[in-house]
Amino acid sequence: MSSAAASVMQTKCAVVVGKTTSSVAKRAQSVRTKALATPYRYPEQGFTDEVVEEVIAAFPDKGIASNLEGMILFAADGYDVLDVRSDAEIEFVGNFPTARKNKEVGNRFHCVPLINAVRKYDAEVGAKVYVQSKNESFKEQIEKTFPDKEAKIIVSCSDSRDRAIQALEILDEMGYVNIVGLKGGYNMWNRQWDQNMRRRNLPGNFKEEFGHAAEGMGVHGTGASFQNQDAFQYADWRDSTKWMDWVSGEIPKDE
Repeated sequence: MSSAAASVMQTKCAVVVGKTTSSVAKRAQSVRTKALATPYRYPEQGFTDEVVEEVIAAFPDKGIASNLEGMILFAADGYDVLDVRSDAEIEFVGNFPTARKNKEVGNRFHCVPLINAVRKYDAEVGAKVYVQSKNESFKEQIEKTFPDKEAKIIVSCSDSRDRAIQALEILDEMGYVNIVGLKGGYNMWNRQWDQNMRRRNLPGNFKEEFGHAAEGMGVHGTGASFQNQDAFQYADWRDSTKWMDWVSGEIPKDE
């Protein structure tokens, strides 16, 4: 083979190798993107390898996950989501992704109400309220849903300031070791992520403030600190309903 022909062959091989490498890189990026359950992977969203690794390493010991951390744990570390809101509440307010709407991820969102509720009109209040009752079979339903005590579980309610805290303590007492609370609950998750697990294009700047004005609530076995959630910039993210205490079966009175 002449030197000219050999040079042409080397050039062609280099182009083929370059295309192959590029194709492999694109496939790898596609797999990575799919694994994170979002079409976006910009550094400001936190979906860099470094941040993903940091988040995975921090939990479950950190106890409470932000929306971003919750998404990373769900998408990259095998955590499922446990929604402990009532069926009536889910029907009225909205739900996490379901298998009907998003089969790929819907089966990893589980609804087990801590407190059952029915919406009824209260003449004194002049509006519909939740008539509450304790879900006596909560623990049995949890064990049926998560038979493995090593299961990775993100726990959420409406705003994760009350029932999610109760559920975390119950699950901890039951022996579950990989349990995490979702800061802001469904109300804030729904502001951040849509039914296809994509970041919502909200107007203005979305900002989470991580200060805690409320006292922390220690959990017995794991040593993690599941704290009451506070301080998002949205004024209406908090659930105004006073929910029943599962252990006592009583609803807190107005102060």
